[in-house]
This record gives sequence, structure tokens and C-alpha cells, in this order.
Amino acid sequence: MDATTHNPGLRVDPEGSRDHAHRRADGRLLSFGIEGVEYERVERHSDHRGSLIELVNFQHPFWREPIVHGEFVTTRPGRIKGWGMHKDSTDRYFVATGKMRVVLFDGRVESPTQGQFAQFHFTDESPGMLRIPAGVWHANQNWGDTDALFINFPTEPHAYEEPDKYRIDPHDGTIPFDWSLPDG
Repeated sequence: MDATTHNPGLRVDPEGSRDHAHRRADGRLLSFGIEGVEYERVERHSDHRGSLIELVNFQHPFWREPIVHGEFVTTRPGRIKGWGMHKDSTDRYFVATGKMRVVLFDGRVESPTQGQFAQFHFTDESPGMLRIPAGVWHANQNWGDTDALFINFPTEPHAYEEPDKYRIDPHDGTIPFDWSLPDG
């Protein structure tokens, strides 16, 4: 029996619910849940001396806009930073270390994915890049016991006089999200 067939005569109790397809055969995700979001795992090259991860490669489409600003950001263990959103700028995260969940909520009224959530989990073993479009609310949750670190390269420089930053308290229910991390 190959991976595309199942045993229709096998009965089990309880039945359970079947997973929906979420990855292609090459392991890449089918959908990121929110229109315009881009997600890339990066490769860590390790040997006895340490490791190297390629941070920026302008030949990769993730970096199609120039780098105009950069931020080195940490999130303390057990803490949530967010909800935050920009109307003019796209965030480009490079999540490097720590255990961090990035939760997105599409607040764009004209978006085909308006009102939907998407979650991305990063660890030391699985760093990656995440592109968060303007109008998408985002929050970072550190579920580890050390600081989580990411570098953000927004597509617009920070406007100190009129910041393009909007905030909502992650616990006030305006964006209804359950911050618990269930097993299963």
C-alpha cells in the first residue's frame, strides 16, 4: 500500500478526524492562510566550529524590495509582543533563535482572507523568514525558556514623527485569539 491509498476496510474506535492536506510532496506548505504572507525555512550549515545561516540574498524573491531599515528584536520567555500592524510597511522577519510563535490576523477589509489567522512556529533547529504584509496584525509569543531573537527588515524606514505602527492589547479580546499552546 503506498502513501496515497488507505485501508477502507479498517475500522477504528474512536474514528477521529482526518488531517487536511497542508504540504506538497517536497515538504513545502500549500497555503500560509493569509493572502500575501511568505514563509521560508532557512538552512543552517553546522560543523564543529559553529553554524552559519544565510541572512540576506538579493537573488531570492523574498528580498525584492531594498533594505531601508533594520531592527534587532528579542522577546522574553513567556511574553507576547503584539498585536502590532503597519498600514504602509511590510515586515520581513528573520527569526534566528529561541522558541517563537508568530500569529497573524488579516485585518484588511478587501482581502480574500480577511478575518483569518495563521501561525508560524520557529525554534533554534528551524529558523526562518516571514513576510508580513501591511494591514496584517501580528504578535510574537516566546514559548521557550530563553530570549527569542529575530531581525526585522521593514520595507519602509521608521517614521519617527508619525510612526506607522498601530497596536492592540493581545489580551483585551479585540482580536479573539487563545494564547494557550495546546498539546496534540
